[in-house]
Amino acid sequence: MKIFVSLFVVLSIALTSACAVQVTPPRQPLEPVPVFLLDHGHHASLVLVGEKGGLLRYSYGDWHYYALGRAGLATGFNALFKPTQAALGRRELPGPPTAANVRSQLRIGIEQLFELSVEAAAVGRLRGELDVLFQTALAARVYNAEMDMEFVPHPQPYTLAHNSNRMAAQWLEALGCQVQGRAIVSNWQVVGD
Repeated sequence: MKIFVSLFVVLSIALTSACAVQVTPPRQPLEPVPVFLLDHGHHASLVLVGEKGGLLRYSYGDWHYYALGRAGLATGFNALFKPTQAALGRRELPGPPTAANVRSQLRIGIEQLFELSVEAAAVGRLRGELDVLFQTALAARVYNAEMDMEFVPHPQPYTLAHNSNRMAAQWLEALGCQVQGRAIVSNWQVVGD
């Protein structure tokens, strides 16, 4: 009975959050740089311009399911219904900050790629915060070949209500974007760009 109640809760959340999450980039940034929001179907990740050129892709997910690739039923159930250890993923990508370059370098599928223009200083702050989190946990780093990313433990637990889509929404807000809607499922819409 407990499983049926849990499944009902998940379906209710999914159905009530099925509307697109609207992202409005900041208007007329003084020093604009591109940022790429990647919708992978069930989860999202973000690609930022690197400090010295190139690009950096960041992602967030459950440690066992996403970082270690243990995508079994029990691991998936725990990731959905219990606070679990989270993972911060990071990958450096060479080349120019273009949508075509981002697409050409990722091994995993991208259902939608959104290019947003945001303030360079905001990108620098977010990139700095994420890199501090990554460097702090470097001793526990693992590489997942399927995701083609390195992962470290993230201090904030992973839950259904705080998953990769919610984290991507928080990162976008830190970049000065307005985000409307419940970012539980990966259903993005960029407006006003």
